[in-house]
Amino acid sequence: MIYRIQTLYLLLSVFIYSIIIYFYLYPVYSIKEIKKYFFLEKIILILCIVLCFFSFILFKKRKWQIYINKIHIILCNTNFILNIFIFYHIIEYKFIILLCSCNIIITYFLYISNKAIKKDIELINSIYRIR
Repeated sequence: MIYRIQTLYLLLSVFIYSIIIYFYLYPVYSIKEIKKYFFLEKIILILCIVLCFFSFILFKKRKWQIYINKIHIILCNTNFILNIFIFYHIIEYKFIILLCSCNIIITYFLYISNKAIKKDIELINSIYRIR
């Protein structure tokens, strides 16, 4: 579990999510109508962290791990769209760039993690063929 490279990618994505949530704890919004969108985004972030840990725990069930990572990528892209289209006129420009770049990096880590999991599946299947 610990020695696989996809575990490192999942841990890096959790670390980046924790950075994003840390910055969300700052009062970055003041308009009351926008608070519901920030609440939605916080829920998405927390759900993404839960999915990442759940994928981390399911290291023996590789196909489930790929499926969970795909759902995680979809949620990450939803968060990216929320940041770009809803918050661009409310929050500072630097904060939007930080959130969007973190979402892109997380999506890349999840994509690389899925590729590594698929390599493991192919390796195990080739070992079964040799037997």
